[in-house]
Amino acid sequence: MEEDLIHLHIEEMDGWMAEITQYPLVLAAGRHFPHTANAIMRDPAWNDYKPVCTLLVSGEDSRSLGLKDGKEAWLITETSRVRVPVEVSDIPCGGSVVLPHDFGLSYEGKERGVNVNQLTRSTHRDRIAGTPLQRYVPCRVEAA
Repeated sequence: MEEDLIHLHIEEMDGWMAEITQYPLVLAAGRHFPHTANAIMRDPAWNDYKPVCTLLVSGEDSRSLGLKDGKEAWLITETSRVRVPVEVSDIPCGGSVVLPHDFGLSYEGKERGVNVNQLTRSTHRDRIAGTPLQRYVPCRVEAA
């Protein structure tokens, strides 16, 4: 019995598929913490000087990308490139990384964390529905 196959080609997706190789990971921009609020992030003493603005990376991805827990990496999107400490975690699944929101603030003349807004564009939207994609940002990560 021969199979009937349907060949579906969507021209608009040709370019989209090429983007996957340039930005093979997905950044979930905007991790929430149960123990913080916007003002708490301003003064590091309120977080007992724990590193709270880290890029969560799966163990599998950290090994394949040569990333080490506690070391810095470059997080690169089509909009920007920032350095951020890596935290190897079981929270993100392979192929995705997670970064908290509400950082990138200046406190006593020192920048604290990374502002995820620098990594996204207001025009970054679902190409069919037009919905903003603040928590789905194509990216790549490289050891610093």
